[in-house]
Amino acid sequence: MSTISVEAFTRKLREVVADEPKAFAYDVGLSLSAVYNYLNGRVPATEVLFRIARYTGRPMEWFLIDEAAVQLATPASGEVAVPTSYAATSAGSDGT
Repeated sequence: MSTISVEAFTRKLREVVADEPKAFAYDVGLSLSAVYNYLNGRVPATEVLFRIARYTGRPMEWFLIDEAAVQLATPASGEVAVPTSYAATSAGSDGT
């Protein structure tokens, strides 16, 4: 499972906002101070991230995952990734 990269989020948000933070804030329905907080490393709540993703046409995950780190963790061609642990779920479990 991937972890959230604050640096990736900040970099990608700067890409999207470009030189128009005031217009971006207005279009997304955020205060200008909130946009500056996000540009300076604060990760927004899920609802706000959803609005930003919807506005930009990008999936929410695009903002949170650092592709360079994912590529380093991806096995080379011909190799198979094997999970080292499994999460137990209660779905379909009857308790026996």
